[in-house]
Amino acid sequence: MHEIDPIYKNHFGLGFYWRKEDTVVKHAVQIVFRDIGFYLTKKEIVYFSKLVTEAKRRSECSLSCQLDCCRSVLLKTPSQLVDLALNRKELEAVNDLLEGILFHIELREYIHKLSLN
Repeated sequence: MHEIDPIYKNHFGLGFYWRKEDTVVKHAVQIVFRDIGFYLTKKEIVYFSKLVTEAKRRSECSLSCQLDCCRSVLLKTPSQLVDLALNRKELEAVNDLLEGILFHIELREYIHKLSLN
């Protein structure tokens, strides 16, 4: 896997930068889960994370409900042409994936700034 620079992964998906000619291309992140791939900027990932939070809030059910019994929830994406149907477990996994990617991007940016000083 010399063509990618992994950022974060969980059991549901993976986020990474592409490499081109031994250079990491950092203007956008490839995010892959299920059979879907999104190529998003940091700003779009932040927006996507907010959309996941909204979908989780809309899908809240009674306390007696178990996560795997919940029906699919429509999740908007940063692409106006694409919405996804996910269950609560998948929403949680996507939330973890996006938050993990954002955390690691910001950590890398912070370390880079420290190394410049």
